[in-house]
Amino acid sequence: MPQNRTSELLWFLGRFRKDRLDALKYAALLIGLTAMTAMTVPAARTIWLAAALWGCWGLFAAELAFKTWRSVHVGHASPYLGSPALWGDVVGVAPVPVALAAGVPPEKAWLFAALWILKLASVVPGLSLLGRIIRLEARPLASVFVIFVIVLLLSGVALHLVEGPGQPDKFGTLPLSLWWAVTTLTTTGYGDAVPETVIGRSIAGLVMICGLGVFGLWTGILATGFASEHRRREFIRNYELVTRVPFLRSLDAAGVIELTRMLRRQDLAERSVVVRRGRAGDCMFFIADGEVEVQVEPEPIRLAAGSFFGEFALLDGSPRTATVMTTRPTTLLILDVTDFRAFTAQHPELAKELEAEAARRRSSVKDAGHIGKGANAAQ
Repeated sequence: MPQNRTSELLWFLGRFRKDRLDALKYAALLIGLTAMTAMTVPAARTIWLAAALWGCWGLFAAELAFKTWRSVHVGHASPYLGSPALWGDVVGVAPVPVALAAGVPPEKAWLFAALWILKLASVVPGLSLLGRIIRLEARPLASVFVIFVIVLLLSGVALHLVEGPGQPDKFGTLPLSLWWAVTTLTTTGYGDAVPETVIGRSIAGLVMICGLGVFGLWTGILATGFASEHRRREFIRNYELVTRVPFLRSLDAAGVIELTRMLRRQDLAERSVVVRRGRAGDCMFFIADGEVEVQVEPEPIRLAAGSFFGEFALLDGSPRTATVMTTRPTTLLILDVTDFRAFTAQHPELAKELEAEAARRRSSVKDAGHIGKGANAAQ
């Protein structure tokens, strides 16, 4: 039992499921942002709308207070204090009362509630992934940005010189020409400023092509970064799963890395059919987590994490000899037949172990079948 009031409160609050608290916070976020939007409509401003806003604000303020209090009383340095999450919570709570105290009208002051949306930044994994990719690809992204700035400035100056005398209200100043350059480079083209001379339109066409190239480079860099990071994370995840399979622990580090790159991960729900009897076999499976049931006579066989199946079809090219179904949520690692043959050719000791295990399983299944037939005959 808890020994003091602080630990007792932490123990009591810890009994609540985190997902329920998160659901409450997301509901408050949705209600608060909807109420903030309605506050800008004069006909919708009611006391109930203000009460909803203050209720959401109070929930976020209580969350900030509790997290800070808990971080101070945990007895060791808390990652929350001084973290971006703390500043995100502060930015979500402080601006509204400060604006109201400064005399800002409520319908304007509550617009600062839009900062509550920043709370999603800590729970959306894609944002942290995007931040990592931007850090890793900072140099190529910066190089493309420099190209963008060069084209922007040169095209703005050129159009100011060429079109400025004829259209002073649109290109008469460099800021106006730069605005045109931004809308043209981004291929937005609002149409409020259009070159009229042949030279001006030629420059505009070149700027449009440069804009497509620049943003194509940015998109390519980010897409390549996402793909590389996804492969890296998938490799790390698969590597950890491979090391859980006892049969593969005999491989050296190079072999494990090579096999990890070949494997595909598949997550299956309970009672999912993995393979069906009689179907052609084009892969084998390693069980990283969970359990499967091999439906053979006289009794099904269950294989737990660390086991493998499907090797019969790869060793002799025969159809699947049994239907296999998961008995609970299961994570499988799949090795395709082409990768299987290439890998066993380079690691013959693993091929021999697979053949020995396959022979042992065939023998045990046949023995079990004979025993089952004998028992039926005796009956």
